[in-house]
Amino acid sequence: MSHVTETHSITVLDVNKFSYAERVCAATLQGLVNRISPSIYLDYGVYDDPTARRTNENFLDDEIWYAKYRDLLGNQDQRNLDYYQNKYDLIISSVSDLNELISQHIDSIAGLIIWDEDFPDTANIALMMAAQENLLPVTNSIIDQLSSIKLDIKHDLRKRWPDRISLYRWAYENLFTECKPGYLACIEPGWGRAEFLDYVVQHKIFVYSLSSTTGRLGNQLLLLLVFGPPRLREFLFALSLDKLVRKFALFWMGLRSQEVKLSNRVQHSVKAKPYPTIFGWHTCRDDELAFMLQLSSNGLRLVPAHLAGNFSFHSKLPSSGIQQMQPSSQVLLDPQGIYLTFTLSDGDQLMMMHTGELGNWYSPQRGSVPFNWETQPLLNEIAPALFEKYISTATEKDCLIAGPSGAGYIVPPLAPNLIAYMKETARVCEQSGIHVVTTYVADPPARVLRNLAIHRGEIIGYLAGYAVVTRAPSQLVRGVPIIVNLFPKVDQIWLRAEDLLTKIHEEIMNQQTCPVFIGVHLFAYRTSYNDIVKFVQEIQNDHIHIVRGDDFLELARQHMQESNK
Repeated sequence: MSHVTETHSITVLDVNKFSYAERVCAATLQGLVNRISPSIYLDYGVYDDPTARRTNENFLDDEIWYAKYRDLLGNQDQRNLDYYQNKYDLIISSVSDLNELISQHIDSIAGLIIWDEDFPDTANIALMMAAQENLLPVTNSIIDQLSSIKLDIKHDLRKRWPDRISLYRWAYENLFTECKPGYLACIEPGWGRAEFLDYVVQHKIFVYSLSSTTGRLGNQLLLLLVFGPPRLREFLFALSLDKLVRKFALFWMGLRSQEVKLSNRVQHSVKAKPYPTIFGWHTCRDDELAFMLQLSSNGLRLVPAHLAGNFSFHSKLPSSGIQQMQPSSQVLLDPQGIYLTFTLSDGDQLMMMHTGELGNWYSPQRGSVPFNWETQPLLNEIAPALFEKYISTATEKDCLIAGPSGAGYIVPPLAPNLIAYMKETARVCEQSGIHVVTTYVADPPARVLRNLAIHRGEIIGYLAGYAVVTRAPSQLVRGVPIIVNLFPKVDQIWLRAEDLLTKIHEEIMNQQTCPVFIGVHLFAYRTSYNDIVKFVQEIQNDHIHIVRGDDFLELARQHMQESNK
């Protein structure tokens, strides 16, 4: 990691109005130059374009965006740069266009590589070859505007492959071994977003965009292991038949689709460093669940990186040293208590970390109520200075917890080596000062629960489930509390904040036996921190307690231990 001196200079280029081809070129140059030191910073502006706030699901329509998030978030790139400037005393200058930035760094560039805008997947090949040969990727639409810069064309990728399968098969056979071991990136050119490309180039990561969706049987078998009838799942896992089901499902998916077969082959080729990792997001032909079923079954963890800009810059800034979250105040168990803990979802996404949890972290009300902020604990290694921003500005009521299901996003019942994943999670969480983890499935089989509890390290317990599908058990496993988030149910994820909070209020009012523990995993694109502040302010019952996730788990553990005596 480079050291930033007091006189370190940063060049900023505003790419807000750039075309996708121009952004790909700028991000590649950024990745190449930032290998040595954090020198280039790109300003992507504010995500007011609705296409910038979606994948194949429209998470943030204009009504929600402007009503809840836009004013708090503002320009995320400028916010982060302002923070870094104050912290490191950077000298910041701007350039007016891409030509000027390229001219400043012409000695770092060996030539050009042309990709085909009529076949967007060629951009991914161009990125890998650019990373390996110090080239700039260009297209017909922008090559003329770079004509004043004397760079030779080293490769022309137009008309070289008839389809996506042949393109990525060639890439796998010719480029994979020269890429960074242990890592992949699934980057969908169809989304037209260049934000994370700088990091991919900087680290020479293998890039592809292959589908994870195929005929119904393969996906249904994997879904069976995750969300199927509880008794059947317990039977399969108790006899280790889940391994056969998983392997058959992947094999069948490959038989039904050559694209899935090739993506399985690529994913299987990634070896642990220390645990196989994939960056990016699903393709425009898939959805999140299908993507997660496949990569988890192939033994990978995902670091969601869609819309995560400037990470080649973030990654090169040093932290001041490991810091810990402020400890919570000790709380005593109220025998008549109704305990609630609220967690903002999707913090495992690098975009959420980059944007201050969609601006929620910037709320003037932050610190007024106990709250859990789902984070990506790997951020402490990927971008330590950005992670430190959260640690250093957290209040005593803010609790940073690991997103599903620890150090990288996985679906635990499908992981072929869950014990290795949990060992790595314990290591990363200990170094990050994180003590609470959310885990993706609310009611995994008993064998999975035991594996979650094996390598606890500094992990005191788990808040389980993104959404309740079948059972909602809460239990102690080897002394580790695993408490299911009772909200949302699977049909409540997309509810408006006021509707979800009304259902939570009804649940509180219906409680007959206390103490009771109600975990709420808020869908970040519908319910904001300010919504929770308003909800808490209206509570008039002294026996209703809003607590941090670590206190919630410790109190639940005390209660369950007493109940089991």
